[in-house]
Amino acid sequence: MLLELKDITKSFAKDDSWFFKRYQDVLKGVSLSLNKGECIGIVGESGSGKSTLGKVILGLETQDSGSVTFSNEISQLPRHKAVSVVFQDYNTSVNPRLNIAQIIAEPLINEGLEKSQLKAQISKLLIEVGLEDSMRARYPHQLSGGQLQRVCIARAIAANPRFILLDEAVSSLDVSIQVQILDLLLELKQSRNIAYLFITHDIAVASYLCDRLMFFKDGKIVEQVNDIAALPLVTNEYTKNLLNAASYLEIPFDINDVDK
Repeated sequence: MLLELKDITKSFAKDDSWFFKRYQDVLKGVSLSLNKGECIGIVGESGSGKSTLGKVILGLETQDSGSVTFSNEISQLPRHKAVSVVFQDYNTSVNPRLNIAQIIAEPLINEGLEKSQLKAQISKLLIEVGLEDSMRARYPHQLSGGQLQRVCIARAIAANPRFILLDEAVSSLDVSIQVQILDLLLELKQSRNIAYLFITHDIAVASYLCDRLMFFKDGKIVEQVNDIAALPLVTNEYTKNLLNAASYLEIPFDINDVDK
């Protein structure tokens, strides 16, 4: 077990009334465990609470109750070496004033590497994510969206993390580019034995990348799928609706016919 969540709750104040505050429950007793080298997909519509869950895991938000536990392998490491993240918006995820080499080097600055070692490591990372070493001197505005997201992935793996949170990491890309990035993530997962928690609204993308799926609605997990091949057999109505709405997921039969 690499990561374990137990009964995570989180609420936010809806207003700042002088006399009282009303709160909205965003996370309602969420529990899950993530194993080494595994990819779990957290699938849900906007406002379901899935991104708040990601922030709690990253320590950007503090849960009201419940626990977030990392394995000893992670907890004994500096956070930037153990856990990394790739966000949806690759443009705002990078400093436009830095060139590509400087962006990728951000997690490595305090590693005590000599200049030649740092240069070699950046070259290795560029090649690993499918980019040419010559791109190191370019700036973000000179790259396509897919190329820039590859840069963000290179930065995410630079410190050799055990776990990466992917928050809608391909949803801003064209479908053809999405597949390329997903294939890259699969390759890195296998070669580096990285675990992913993949937050997305897109069930088709999640089923392509993930080993298991958890469907999120109104701050809680309403259904789990532990075998992607069994995806058409889901029973929750919300999950069925998401499945039927998937635009390019190949389903061998109508999900509504399963119970007939």
